[in-house]
Amino acid sequence: MSATHYAFRAQKTAGIADGPSWEISSRIPADTAATRCYTHSSDGGWLAYAEGSNVHILPSSSSSSSSPVIISQPNVLALNFSPLSTNLFTFERPVKQENGDMHKNVKAWNVKTGEEVGGWYSKSMDGWEPIITSDESHLIRAGASDIAVFQPPLAPRPISRVRVEGVKGIFLSAPTSLAAGVTSSKPVHPHQEPAVAIWIGEKKGAPASISLYPLSSLLPKSSTATANGNGTSEEIKTETKDLPNTVARKAFYKADKLNVKWNNAGTQALFMAQSDVDVTGKSYYGETNLYLVSLDGSFDGLVDLDKEGPIYDFTWSPNSREFVVTYGYMPARVQLFDSKAKPVFSFGSQHRNFLLYQPQGRLLLSAGFGNLAGGVDIWDVSTRNKVAEFKASNSSHCEFSPCGQYILTATLSPRLRVDNGVKIWWCGGQLLHIQPIEELYQASFAPRLVKDIQPFPAVVPKAPEPNESVAKYGKKGDTTNGGDSKPAGAYRPPGARGTLASDAYSRRDDDKSSPNGSGASTPTPMFRGGKPAGRYIPGSAPPGSAPKEPVNDDKKKRTRKRGKGENEEKPAAATSGAVEQVTEDVSKVDIKDEGDDANSKKIRNLTKKLKAIEDLKTRLAGGEVLERTQVKKIESEQQVRDEIASLGGSA
Repeated sequence: MSATHYAFRAQKTAGIADGPSWEISSRIPADTAATRCYTHSSDGGWLAYAEGSNVHILPSSSSSSSSPVIISQPNVLALNFSPLSTNLFTFERPVKQENGDMHKNVKAWNVKTGEEVGGWYSKSMDGWEPIITSDESHLIRAGASDIAVFQPPLAPRPISRVRVEGVKGIFLSAPTSLAAGVTSSKPVHPHQEPAVAIWIGEKKGAPASISLYPLSSLLPKSSTATANGNGTSEEIKTETKDLPNTVARKAFYKADKLNVKWNNAGTQALFMAQSDVDVTGKSYYGETNLYLVSLDGSFDGLVDLDKEGPIYDFTWSPNSREFVVTYGYMPARVQLFDSKAKPVFSFGSQHRNFLLYQPQGRLLLSAGFGNLAGGVDIWDVSTRNKVAEFKASNSSHCEFSPCGQYILTATLSPRLRVDNGVKIWWCGGQLLHIQPIEELYQASFAPRLVKDIQPFPAVVPKAPEPNESVAKYGKKGDTTNGGDSKPAGAYRPPGARGTLASDAYSRRDDDKSSPNGSGASTPTPMFRGGKPAGRYIPGSAPPGSAPKEPVNDDKKKRTRKRGKGENEEKPAAATSGAVEQVTEDVSKVDIKDEGDDANSKKIRNLTKKLKAIEDLKTRLAGGEVLERTQVKKIESEQQVRDEIASLGGSA
């Protein structure tokens, strides 16, 4: 098995860095610039990148004996390997030929020889990647009014055409499972054949739907096709059929976008439907819903989420038995569900919008990237304990290495044009390597097939020593591996700070009461109920600490006259005497105690809160669904009444 390594692509350079030293190798020339794209094969054995007018295919491992291949093909915008690395597919921008026909902008090339072996026309770059089964036996392509199935993938004609209109997406499963002993729980046995999820959009008021079919149900009953591996055929007869019935189907509305994820076993699919506009006006980013459908029809339905707000991310566990979702208004909740969409465990509420399982399934990473601060949590899935916590600020890409020991985070352009580079972390949260790269576009580990994933220890191993780049490029003050950081509390209006009812303003679900058990913060000595108890002069004693004395105007006049005479006779002692006299005068100034006015104002504000609580209770009695903060405000009614009574008011 080859050593862990990652590839990167930037405006002025590209390369491969080999672990654990993360030194850049010479497999890609150092002067390689303006690469448009790169991709790894599914098993990580090959790397292809496009630059200038050529496409380069080379072994990604330094120990491989395979020879590099150069394909002369300009204007390549995207690359994709077939599942068994037999062919490399390239995508070019669609261009009309002189005769008006569209040229084949998707082409297939033999990886070992570099010869062109097939191609077709694709109208858009979205979804251009070929849909090929994991054993490379079939290729599926969607047309305007049908779905074509090719066997072999590069055959000139399909063996089956399934009549269906309005297809907006096709999602193919790749049934597989982890080897024995890789995970702490037994993985689900993979399905015996691939399955296809077909998304049909809304039409004339009819809802959109997603249906799951075994691949065999889309094939002809008897096939007379014979073809060799080069895609030529002696006799291929195309059978046209209607879309068959299925027990695995879910209809829904509000789906301008659909994100489908199969589990590794190919027995269930999660899909998130997202609308561009939220008709309720609660979210600028539209409305999201998550559904779960089983291939055998045993379950299909909406995943019930107990917190209002958008769905940020979801992912399957490698054992195919459970999945995790992060959802709700910030701080978002991270919740674990079983295969029947029942909640199993909550990892709490944090500012997180990204989820990632370790390939072995023993660790779970939850992070807050994008417009969040970059906090990252590592959880032990079996014990439900947090293993590590660190901060990867400004990251726009994150992934685990196939061995499960390293985590790669990268700040990519054009998402951010400053601080671009790659960071390598240990799975325990320690920073091991920093590589600043100007205008970095892409970075990723070389992958491995699921069946080739190696076991991971039950306890996180000790981290190796970081290399010199951490001391050279690391920023002072960065916190890694759970560095101490002061948690930010919920915002409270100034008038509610330090009061018994202040907890009603908290949006957190897991807020804890203060040590005194009242649920309120402790006011400072200078303040009563969060507001100044009276006028305060800096340098003088706090109001109420000394008895007030009336000021005599005649005495003040005599004091001024006596001070004037002393100034004429004793100029040397004038300074010290004046300071003492001013201090004495300030101590005798009558400061009006505004405590009563502050209490009255406080009572009025609390009375307004009681009125607002009564309005909420009326709305609740009328059957209206209230937000969690509104329910908390109703629960604080008794605290408000007690506080009014403590201030001498009547509730």
